[in-house]
Amino acid sequence: MRLSKLTLFIVLATSATWVQAASSANEDVDQSTVVKTDLDAVTVTATRTAKTALQSAQAVNVISSEQIERKLDSSVFETLDTIPNVSANGGPRTTGHKFNIRGFSDAEDVMVTIDGMLQTFEKYRMGSLFTDPELYRSISIKRGTSTVLHGGGALGGVVQFELKDAADFLQDGEVAGAKIKLGYDSNNAQKNASVIAFARPNDSLDLLAGVVKRDSDDWELSNDEALDNSAIENSSVLLKGEYFLSDDAIVGASYTETTDNQRTEFNTTDPGAWGTVYREVEQSVTNLSYELNPANNPYLNLSAKAGYTSSQVTESDGVGMLEDYIGIESNYEYNITTLDVMNTSVLDSHTLTYGVQYTDKERIGEKTALPCLKLNYETYACEQYGPTPTTAEMTSQPGGTQKRSGVYIQDEFTWQQLTVIAGLRYERYSTSPTAKFQQAFAALDSKVTHSDWAGALSVNYQLTPQWAVFANRQEGFRAPLIDELYDQYGGRQPGLALDVEYSNNTEVGVTYQANNILTDNDTLTARFIYFDISVDDEITSVTSNVTNPVPAPRYANRASNDRDGIELEVNFATPRFYSNFSYSDIDGKDQDNKPLWYLPADKMALDLGASLFDQAVQVGTQIVRRGDRDVQVMDSATRQYSTQTQKSYTLTDLYASWDINAAFNLRVAVDNVFNKEYKLMAGTGGGIGDYGFGRNIKTQISWRF
Repeated sequence: MRLSKLTLFIVLATSATWVQAASSANEDVDQSTVVKTDLDAVTVTATRTAKTALQSAQAVNVISSEQIERKLDSSVFETLDTIPNVSANGGPRTTGHKFNIRGFSDAEDVMVTIDGMLQTFEKYRMGSLFTDPELYRSISIKRGTSTVLHGGGALGGVVQFELKDAADFLQDGEVAGAKIKLGYDSNNAQKNASVIAFARPNDSLDLLAGVVKRDSDDWELSNDEALDNSAIENSSVLLKGEYFLSDDAIVGASYTETTDNQRTEFNTTDPGAWGTVYREVEQSVTNLSYELNPANNPYLNLSAKAGYTSSQVTESDGVGMLEDYIGIESNYEYNITTLDVMNTSVLDSHTLTYGVQYTDKERIGEKTALPCLKLNYETYACEQYGPTPTTAEMTSQPGGTQKRSGVYIQDEFTWQQLTVIAGLRYERYSTSPTAKFQQAFAALDSKVTHSDWAGALSVNYQLTPQWAVFANRQEGFRAPLIDELYDQYGGRQPGLALDVEYSNNTEVGVTYQANNILTDNDTLTARFIYFDISVDDEITSVTSNVTNPVPAPRYANRASNDRDGIELEVNFATPRFYSNFSYSDIDGKDQDNKPLWYLPADKMALDLGASLFDQAVQVGTQIVRRGDRDVQVMDSATRQYSTQTQKSYTLTDLYASWDINAAFNLRVAVDNVFNKEYKLMAGTGGGIGDYGFGRNIKTQISWRF
């Protein structure tokens, strides 16, 4: 398939010369007055300098708060449907999702930040992010390796969340106000509400405070069965302030927290009920920021951010086989301190971006339980407990700390129609286990370090005012994780000899932008990308005693793989209508020339919308089709794998909004209009997941004052 994809790119790229004459009539259009498409959204994710998604010459998309509100999405993972080669693994329970970018779905391969602060969480049979979409003004997604600018671990891509602030709500001359939303979802009888208050008491100070609450019954799946223990009971808080020290300098602070405490299914990522636990989830982000951008100083555009993120999951009261597994209480934590300092200097035709980044990540995995004095080896259930509970570290969820220090520089050079961006990064990791681990393995040097360099090169050439071609090459790497180094699953030795895992991402693409094609005010934008990603020295887990006998470490740099694909986006917009089309395809094989079973299915999406009655009413539909996908499925009786096909499906959604007046708005959205039966992609190994949700009719009324 590589040949056909590359041939398609060449055809599209060379077609620029065919339409140059027809397009030249639009060269003198005043860009300040034309309507914008989704590819015109401005982002700093791709190059750390402000560019539109189309101009970035990279695979980056921006999801705005307006797009989230259109469909009344209650999860950030529901916003991904129209982005090529981006989806969610796991679910459908809200705490069971992970990002999947070009087939990379582990938390260590997709970097997530919230207002610049690194956010991560990993736990067996659970998702990685539990925040509420109502908190965010935008979600920027960069597909492909992004180590040079963002750090090790961004092998698959980057997801950057930007919190809302008072400026998103305040109108000209307004000192203070509030916006209230009340909503209801039919599928799970979800009641949701949010209150956001905002103020500008003087010209120098912006303040915002918000609360979001969701409460529901169990979900109904697309096969008309109830998903037991899937109810939602979470709340979120957002506090944010900005103070303008001068016209050139701003200091800011923010705090956000999401909690979800309830009895739920232990396994939230894959099919099958393992039993329930009482689970308390809390994710929080604290952020301090400083920006300095003097108007007449091209050498200084400084941004400094420091903050702390915490993800904590506590489980108790396990039922059935989970009673012994959970014990009295099991506690899982990720606590991360982040420092990010960056400056941009403009030197004639060169724009230099350089900075330092530091993270200090603490991982905790502890279990409090009564000691088992008599174990039934047939059922593995404890028949007699000791009287005094003890707290011990989990050998399969080892704790420790990992400190990361990185420096980088990027030069963006522009000459006439040519733009060349070159970057280089050096990063060093220092990883240490807990004190208890060091005592148990005193004979080993358990503190390890890893370091390496990564480079990136991007070339973009503007063939005509409408057509541009580009090529990118980005190197990436990640150090071994804390659990990969110190895991002792099944009595195995820790993997202290692990080395860095590498990734190389190559892209070639073509973009097109034109105005006034069908009317006197419209815009057509398009982007086509062919990519190839290779992964070497891949760190994989093998627990089989046949192929990896105990006490050999569970993890080793034993694999490699290569994947390639295409991504096409075509957007058209007028003041009263928009159409967004996307298509993506990906294939790949491992070092043994076997298919990568965990890659997502081909995806085609169409989003259509229109404004009526002087733009007081907006209506739209979203249609997403996912193709067939071959997967490996293990027979639980024979323990043998066989190839099965996950069937294709098409989902149709509808949405509408009515601005009743300047203060009141009414929205309605319908997910899975035709109640199509379908299955998700599982969170473990990319297998066939649980059934997705059935039809869901969502309503919301909001008013501001």
